[in-house]
Amino acid sequence: MKSDAYLIKWLKAKKFDVNEAKEALDKTLVWRKETGADNLPYEDFSKLDKGYPIDFTVRDTSGRPVILIPFNDWNVRRKALEGKVVSDLGRRMDFIEENAAQLTYNLTGDSTSMLIADLNGFSLTKHSCIGCIPLYLNFVRHHELHYPYSFYKLYGINAPAVVLPIIRLVTPLMTESTRDAFHIFGHDREEFGKRLCETIAPENLPFRYGGTKTAKLGKDKMKLLAVN
Repeated sequence: MKSDAYLIKWLKAKKFDVNEAKEALDKTLVWRKETGADNLPYEDFSKLDKGYPIDFTVRDTSGRPVILIPFNDWNVRRKALEGKVVSDLGRRMDFIEENAAQLTYNLTGDSTSMLIADLNGFSLTKHSCIGCIPLYLNFVRHHELHYPYSFYKLYGINAPAVVLPIIRLVTPLMTESTRDAFHIFGHDREEFGKRLCETIAPENLPFRYGGTKTAKLGKDKMKLLAVN
C-alpha cells in the first residue's frame, strides 16, 4: 500500500488534486483499519468457496492476475434470504479486490488486474431479487471509494437481457474511468473470446471464457489462490 503505483491511483482518481486525493486516501485508511482489509486475503472463506467460487489462477500476457467469477454459480438470493448479502457476499467481493491488488503487486509490481464475470444463467430469482441489489451497489461503491483503478478491464460475458436493469442501476455510481473499463458481451463466444484473447493467451483461458483451455474443473473447480 506504500508503493508509488498505489498512491498514483489515488491522484488519478481525484484528477491529480493532491488535497482531495489525500482526503480520500485518509478515509480509506480508516476504513481499512476498521474492517481489517489487510487481512482479507488470509480470511477463512471456506464456507463460501464451494457455493460462491472465484478463480485467481489465470494470468494475462504481462503476468497480471485475471480474476474469473462464474457468477451463474452464485446463489445471491440464498444469502439475501439469510440476511447476509453484504456481510458474507459483500465481504467476499472486498476479498476479490484486496486479493487481486496484493497478488498483482507481488507478481508484477503493478497495481491493476482484470476481472471477468461469466453471467450465463443470471436470473431474476437467483440474482436480481430485491434483497440481491445491495450486493451490486456495495461492490461498486467500495470499488470507487477504496479500490480506484484496481481493474484495468472489467468484463461481463454471456450476459442475458435480465442483467441490464442491474447494469443501469450501478452505472451512475461508476467513475468515468470505470465505465470506460467496463464491457458487457452477450452469448457470442467468438466475439468475447477474441477480445479477451487480446490480453490473455488462449491456452491460459478456460473454454467457457473464450479460450482453448479445456482442463476439467471437477473437484478443483475455481480453485482459490490466495496471496502467499
